[in-house]
Amino acid sequence: LVIVKAEGVRCKGALIRDIAALAVCSGLVMFVGSSGRISGSSTAAFLAVYLAFVAIVLAADVYHRRVTLPRLREQARRGLGGEGESGMREGAGAVERIMTAMSNYDWNDKVEGWIGEDGESGGVVLKGGRKKRKKKKNGEGGPGERAEEELGVDYSLMETFEIEEPTHSATAEGGNGHTARTIVEGLAGCKDQLLESAREYVDETFLDPSVPLYVRAYSVLQLPFDFFRTLTICLTSPSEYNRGTLFASCLLSPLWWAFYMSFEHSTNVLPLPAFWALALSTTSLALLTTIYAPTPTHSCPSPSPPTWMAVPLALYGFVVAATWIDYIADQLVEVLQYFGIIARIPNAMMGLTILAWGNSIGDLSTNLSMAKRGLANMSITACFAGPLFNMLVGLGFGFNLSRKKQGLDVISISLTPSIWVGLIFLIVNCAAMLFTGLVVHDGFVPAKYGYVGLALYAAYIVTCVSLEFGQ
Repeated sequence: LVIVKAEGVRCKGALIRDIAALAVCSGLVMFVGSSGRISGSSTAAFLAVYLAFVAIVLAADVYHRRVTLPRLREQARRGLGGEGESGMREGAGAVERIMTAMSNYDWNDKVEGWIGEDGESGGVVLKGGRKKRKKKKNGEGGPGERAEEELGVDYSLMETFEIEEPTHSATAEGGNGHTARTIVEGLAGCKDQLLESAREYVDETFLDPSVPLYVRAYSVLQLPFDFFRTLTICLTSPSEYNRGTLFASCLLSPLWWAFYMSFEHSTNVLPLPAFWALALSTTSLALLTTIYAPTPTHSCPSPSPPTWMAVPLALYGFVVAATWIDYIADQLVEVLQYFGIIARIPNAMMGLTILAWGNSIGDLSTNLSMAKRGLANMSITACFAGPLFNMLVGLGFGFNLSRKKQGLDVISISLTPSIWVGLIFLIVNCAAMLFTGLVVHDGFVPAKYGYVGLALYAAYIVTCVSLEFGQ
């Protein structure tokens, strides 16, 4: 669906990297599954392959930003290099060409990030795909008549990052909001922001007459979950940032860890030194937010915390959010299994349909939204990176925890026919996509291939259902 929505995607280094990684991952799972046993070395192999994939992606992108782009800027200043991709490759060594091919960037002197002839900074552009832009015909037809112009593959479906030197105000109240001078002042500000956010929520959700009754009823049911998630997950993005909730989430998140470990893993963490070390660290971060995390001002209504604070808090918030997802997913599985038992639906069918669709609908919506906005490269990468993470990290950590819980060095496993079919269809789709992009269409996967992918998925469902009911 992403390929259809994006009107095709480029089949170059980054996409080839992602497709090959998913194919290798599927083959690894088939190899380990065929052995009938999972050991510590097997789980380590899953995690090592994923870490290697992430390292390749990061190394290629960082190399391109730190080495290739500075070289291109210098080359542009001196007026060196020819036009187009071949001109940009001049002066690039073998390592640089490989790194650029494996990164999410492209060779294009009209859109790459360096100083142009007019002296202004360009943008760093991620690889995209073809798209048609409409423009008026010159001297033909009426004023409303438009014609489609086929643009080059580097025009659209890109993400541009402007290269600008960041400017921050050094005053207490300025370009990035107002920061407190003392912890007491900061605590008072946190309390005011929490109360203000609560009042806004009540006014917008329950007191606004334009809000339908069913929305209010749903909000009442959702309120306890939203309340506890807000007070335990650190959010630092400008759209979600609130100094009061950031302070509260830092301070109260250890309580969530104690609850999660107790109910999900039957572990009492209160006597453990690691838990109290975590509590001390998060309390320190909470106190730091009272002083260094800004509050909105008239000149800056959407401030954000400084980078040195935002990065660790965002990473920590991501981990806490993952535990929430794990806890809710387990409860969801229990509920679905309950209804499956009542309706006498086999567990394999539940996993093949309802659970699979429920797990993937969020990714589907997000990836299609990015494709609509022109971020084809990002969305197509997510289509491969998501399953890659689920298989390698999910199997690696999952089986490792299972081995420890059971006190076993080796766990006996057997892949069901539906799992074999799923892995085979994944590899077939990867091979077909590479063949279409590299051989048939010379570096481009057309939109029509999206329907081939949908047909393969339909064939996979029919095959699995036939196997399930044929047994």
